[in-house]
Amino acid sequence: MKKIQNRRNFLKKISVVAGISQLPLISWSVGFKTLFNIGVNPEGEFSLLKLEKLLSGYKFPFTEQFSTVSFKSEYKLYNLYGNNAVFAGEFLLESRMKGKNRWFDFLNWRLADDGIKNKDQKFKYIVSGNVKCKTDSTFSPEKWNVSSRISHSEEGVAFGGTGIINEGKATRGEISLKTAGKSIKKTFGLVPLSWKWGLLAVVQNMAESSLHELRFSMLDEFDVIHKNQTLKNRKKVSLDCGDGHLIDFRVFKLTGEGIIPTVYWVDNMNRTVFVISGMEAFVLDK
Repeated sequence: MKKIQNRRNFLKKISVVAGISQLPLISWSVGFKTLFNIGVNPEGEFSLLKLEKLLSGYKFPFTEQFSTVSFKSEYKLYNLYGNNAVFAGEFLLESRMKGKNRWFDFLNWRLADDGIKNKDQKFKYIVSGNVKCKTDSTFSPEKWNVSSRISHSEEGVAFGGTGIINEGKATRGEISLKTAGKSIKKTFGLVPLSWKWGLLAVVQNMAESSLHELRFSMLDEFDVIHKNQTLKNRKKVSLDCGDGHLIDFRVFKLTGEGIIPTVYWVDNMNRTVFVISGMEAFVLDK
């Protein structure tokens, strides 16, 4: 009973910090508008309370050491609907040094049953690949290879011709893409470039280096560019993460053109533990 109460206190404390303590139960028809008005607040953070039932058995992944250069982090993914949440899949991000560059390998899978006619089989939408990055503050991507498909498993073949290969590179304020046999070029200007999933590592580096703010363009889904992005260190919050273990979190906020504001919670070991926006959440599993 004590552990359950500690978990509720942990989630409520985050919610109080967010300034949106108890969102009312709202239907999807009006839920997004209400959530946007209440939850997407430049002066507040998103609440984890809507994940309470799904995280009933969650144990905070304590560790004695963590390297922001070489790591392998696994996350559970949740889709957020109004005041409700559903398990959506998993995400893995691995970082390593290779020569003078940072390389990231990733695996992102999401349940894809809604898009498949055969409901008796379980399918996943899988995106995997690697990204070669500079070692600057935004881990600017230089080139990437990405494959996406709908399959039964992470190792399985593409279902019904759904496999797509995406190759790209960034040079001199421009990205060049080859996707589904087509060549595309897009510009992002002279500002630094970052990439959506790479921000999990960027905020870890910001926490370790005590960087307060970064401005950049962001590569999203490896074929879309969102300009005028700002990632800012908002505040530090101490939370009881179980059995009286107080953890100091640095809270970062991403805002910019074409995105839903996103909040990153980085613990005292410089690990990104929670990522929350108005549509989805990442929760560090191990």
